[in-house]
Amino acid sequence: MAMMRHEVVTRRKWMGDQEFLDLNGTTNLIPGPNSTELAIHIGRARAGWRSLLVAGTCFIVPAALSVLLLAALYARYGSTPMGQDLLYGITPVVIAIVAQALWGLLRTAVKGWTTAAVGAGALGLYLFAGVPEIPLLLGAAAIVFATENARRRWRERVSSFVPPAGLPLPLLGPPSHEVDTASFTELRGRRVLRTSP
Repeated sequence: MAMMRHEVVTRRKWMGDQEFLDLNGTTNLIPGPNSTELAIHIGRARAGWRSLLVAGTCFIVPAALSVLLLAALYARYGSTPMGQDLLYGITPVVIAIVAQALWGLLRTAVKGWTTAAVGAGALGLYLFAGVPEIPLLLGAAAIVFATENARRRWRERVSSFVPPAGLPLPLLGPPSHEVDTASFTELRGRRVLRTSP
């Protein structure tokens, strides 16, 4: 998936990071191999149903042939000392590839403390409590949705706050803000005193 993201988002610019993340999230909801489903979704998003078929075929056939070849090699040489050493040496490379993929997706997906906290909580529930993926995805989405909407509403309330009529003028702005002129203006149907520096 990291290679797909690099190729599709960074190099070819066929789609943006957010669309890639949305497709990646969609593939997590569908049973089956995520990388295959993601390749098929990218093909459809890029050029329609014909591209969906081409992307699926070009992803599945080489992968199946590679796995078949590796399985045959493992069956023949996997128990030999040289085969065991080779497998031992490949492990750090696989870990590095997975770490790179996670880092690239994390930088894109984590947009603030809310998504970071929810992501860490979901990872902990998955690893230590054995909670399945689908409830985690739906629950995390609901938490982030509710939190962001509450934050947006709070910002709207704060920005539309109109001080009471008897509030002294210096309290309407920062201490360094001097009142030169005062004029009345309509703000959301209320008359408020607006000061200009």
